[in-house]
Amino acid sequence: MSKNVRVEWVTIIADLAYLCAVAIVSYGLVTQDHIWGRIFLLLPVFMIIALLVSDFRLKHLFSFSAVVLFLIGGLIEPLETGVIRSGLILFPLCYIVLFPGSLWSIAVAAGLINGYLYQLSLVDIGLFIEIAAEASAITIFATMMTYFYMESRKQAEIYQLQSITDYLTKLPNLHAFYEDIKVVDIHNADRFGILHIGLDGFKNINDRLGYRYGDMLMVAFAEHINRLVGVYGKFYRLGGDEFGLVVESSELRPTLVEVVGVLRQHEKTLFNMENTSHRLGFSIGVALAKDAADNVEVWIKNADFALYKALSQGAGFVCWFDEELLNETIRQHQIETEIKAALLNDQFVLYYQPKVSVADGKIIGAEALIRWKHPQLGEISPAEFIPIAEKTAQIVPLGQWILHRACEQVKAWHDGGIDVCVSVNVSTVQFDDADLFRAICELLREIQLPPHLLQIEITESTLMKDPEGVTDICSQLRALGVSIAVDDFGVEYSCLKYLKHLPVDVLKIDKYFVDECAVHEADRILLRTIVQMGHSLNISVIAEGVENEQQLEVLHQESCDSYQGYLYSQPLTSNEFISLIDNKN
Repeated sequence: MSKNVRVEWVTIIADLAYLCAVAIVSYGLVTQDHIWGRIFLLLPVFMIIALLVSDFRLKHLFSFSAVVLFLIGGLIEPLETGVIRSGLILFPLCYIVLFPGSLWSIAVAAGLINGYLYQLSLVDIGLFIEIAAEASAITIFATMMTYFYMESRKQAEIYQLQSITDYLTKLPNLHAFYEDIKVVDIHNADRFGILHIGLDGFKNINDRLGYRYGDMLMVAFAEHINRLVGVYGKFYRLGGDEFGLVVESSELRPTLVEVVGVLRQHEKTLFNMENTSHRLGFSIGVALAKDAADNVEVWIKNADFALYKALSQGAGFVCWFDEELLNETIRQHQIETEIKAALLNDQFVLYYQPKVSVADGKIIGAEALIRWKHPQLGEISPAEFIPIAEKTAQIVPLGQWILHRACEQVKAWHDGGIDVCVSVNVSTVQFDDADLFRAICELLREIQLPPHLLQIEITESTLMKDPEGVTDICSQLRALGVSIAVDDFGVEYSCLKYLKHLPVDVLKIDKYFVDECAVHEADRILLRTIVQMGHSLNISVIAEGVENEQQLEVLHQESCDSYQGYLYSQPLTSNEFISLIDNKN
């Protein structure tokens, strides 16, 4: 039974008890032989009106008029003992129903006892004191129990409100969003839509200006957007830098277009605080409930995917979930659900791209690159399935497979008399796994591979996420004999302050700096700077994505150590790679 249903039943039972008490007291007053017999008929009328009205002034007026009527009637002509007893016990209980959690019931009981105490003869006073004690005990006990019940209910309501309210912005939170979405009439889906709003680059604000400033800016943004679009639907903070707006309208698409238009007009609003100002950009994903096949979870995922596509296109984009995105979602879902099966069914294969010395053109190593040959979808690019694997944490078993298969292949070459150091990319998610170092140690021991034939590649983003943890793991691996390379150097954070502490053997210059190094002097200067910096730190430098002789000539002139790219060879199968070594080395 839900909380609301329980509260309704408690209210109904209390009201019925109230009416029964009023009926008993009224019946006793009307049926006795009293001069005010007919006037006492006003008492149940007053009490019922007091129960029904919501205005507290009227509630007080009618309820206390009934008490006055009861007392004055007794002063004019003494009431029967039974009537007094029922009045003293039942009347105060009625005020617990009218004013729950207050002390009015005790006050009414005290007023009635004092009012009748002076009307009694010495013969009746003993019996009255007994009745008064009984009535007082019942009233005090009932009042205190009601008070504690009301306080606990009030506290529960506070906790309930807090559980569905974002602590920072005071907007409804993700929990409230899911609770509200559950009750959406999905069969009347033509009326409902979600706008999923994501801030652009908010993490950088926290990193540069601090979380205190970031929180202030988040609150200002939330209040501003809620003022703009709150009239169209319910606005939520879904967590972090994401917000949601659920819109219900009989003319849904025009309404959503209008909301998007309002948001776009205020996309670069300037927020001023603490003598500083900042503009917050955001992207928007829009999904209609009717495109979700009567499934609320699918509807939410559609909005999430639409925002993801909008953010991937750059700041300020709006993406509507449509047939094209639906096909992408289906494909992504298929990829996500089939990665595990693909591992079991040997659908993944490793290719090896040669690393070549710039000085003499000899192969000095290779990079292991995974490929997925899907039986229905064909060959799936790593750029497509690796992010999905990382997002779903399936990159951990997939990364373990890559390491294991690469080490097995290198060991086979080693046993055949060919020593090739092969590098394997390790993702940020894998570094979050505390067992990474132990897993690599056990793998090397199991396969009996010399550690110097394995190289681990990390990205700058991996290092920046947990500099101390990554440095510690890399130091342990390097002490073991495994070499460390920083992949895509220069295109993300250029973490120079960490580079001097990180045990690195190789810097890999990203293809971005290589593409036009033979055309633009600025690119050549950047490439030269990275090479010189690496050599100054006794770190070898390799260039990625070399595709023509002009680029290779620049690398030679700038004393780059090695390169890889289609100029020398595309990624090869293990047999093709060994054949290439035999022919060229």
